[in-house]
Amino acid sequence: MIRCLHVLYVRHVMLMSTIHHTKRTLQPYFALVRAPFLVFTAIVILLPAAAAAEAGILNVTNTLLAFGSVLAAHVAVNILNLASDYRTGIDEATDETPYSGGNDVLVSGTLSYRRALAAGVIAILASALFVVPLVSQFGGIVLLFYGVGTVLVVGYTDVFARIGLGEFACGAGLTFLPTVAVGYIQAGTFPESVLYLSVPMFLVGFNLLLLNEFPDVEADRTNGRVNIPVVLGRQTAGYIYFGLVGVLVASLLYPIATGALPATVAVAILPIALLAPIFRTVVLEGNGDLTDDELGNHILWTQTTIVALAVGMAAAAVL
Repeated sequence: MIRCLHVLYVRHVMLMSTIHHTKRTLQPYFALVRAPFLVFTAIVILLPAAAAAEAGILNVTNTLLAFGSVLAAHVAVNILNLASDYRTGIDEATDETPYSGGNDVLVSGTLSYRRALAAGVIAILASALFVVPLVSQFGGIVLLFYGVGTVLVVGYTDVFARIGLGEFACGAGLTFLPTVAVGYIQAGTFPESVLYLSVPMFLVGFNLLLLNEFPDVEADRTNGRVNIPVVLGRQTAGYIYFGLVGVLVASLLYPIATGALPATVAVAILPIALLAPIFRTVVLEGNGDLTDDELGNHILWTQTTIVALAVGMAAAAVL
C-alpha cells in the first residue's frame, strides 16, 4: 500500500513538473502571437457565417476550414509585426498599452528573433493547409483570396505601413477579405448581403488600426512608418476616424432602406455610443492623447459593432 502511494506521489510530481515546464515553454509564444487579440478572428468570421445562415447556404465544415486559415494568418501577421518592430527598434521606443504598442518577449531575449520568424513562417504554412480542401472545391478564386491575404500579411509591417497604406491593408486583410472569402466558400457564390456587409467591415478594420496608431506617433515617425496620424496629425486623423464612422452608418442605412439588408442589422449602429468619450477628447477638445480607457472603448466599439451585425443577420434568419 505504501509503495503504491509512493508511486502515485512520484507520478503526480512528474506530471506537475511536466505541466509547469510546458507552460513555461509555451508562455512566450502566447505572448508572441498576442493570444488575447486572436478572439477578433472568431468575431469577424461570425458575420459572414450569420449572413450565410440568413441566405440558407451555411456550410459549417467550410466555415471551420476558413476560420482555421484566417486564424493562422492572424497569428502570422502578429508575429511578423512584432519581429519587424524588434528589428527596427520600434518596440524599444514605444510604451506598451493594453491595446497598442508591442511587447517585450523579443526585447527581453525571452525568445530569439530567429525563432519568431520561424514561428511566423509556420503560421503562414498552417494557413495554407486549411485552404487546400477549399481550393479543391472552388478552384482558383480561393487561391486568389489566399494569395492576396498572404501579401497583406507578409507586406503589412515592412511595406504597406511604410508607404501610407497600413490602414488600408488592415481594413482589407483583417476584416474585408475574410468577410468576402468566407461568404464565397459557403456555396461558391457571393451573397448580396455579404457584399453589402463587406463595406462597413472594411471601415471597421481601417478605423481599428487608425486609432491604435495614436499612442505610437513619435516612434512610428522616427522609424520611417507613414500613416495618417504621422502625416496629418492626430487631431485631423480623429476627424477622419469619425468621418468614416459616419460613412459606416450610411453604408448600413442605405442597403436597409433598399431591402438589401434586413432591418435587424441596424442594431450595429448602437455601439457608436461607446465612442462619445473619444469624440469629446479628440474633436471637441482637440487632444490626441487618448487614455487607456478611451482606447478600450474604441476596441469595444470595433468588436461589438461586428457582433451586432452578426446578431442582426442571425435574427433575420430565424424571424
